[in-house]
Amino acid sequence: MALWLQHLLVLLIVIGCVAFVARQGVRSLMGRKNKLGSCCAKGCEMTTSEPKKDRVVFLPSDMLTSSARRSRDH
Repeated sequence: MALWLQHLLVLLIVIGCVAFVARQGVRSLMGRKNKLGSCCAKGCEMTTSEPKKDRVVFLPSDMLTSSARRSRDH
């Protein structure tokens, strides 16, 4: 591959990356929802649903014996 073609390819990739980051930055400053800066200036949106609570299950003491121990006895 020719050296000038490699330089052109790298330059096009760099320009594309810079354009993408600049576009995301402008959209972030305009207040649209995007991936870059979505929670920085305004804060994250609160969800309306309740947070999931951990389920607590109480077991009787006689059920706390190991099932592996019972299967080894047979």
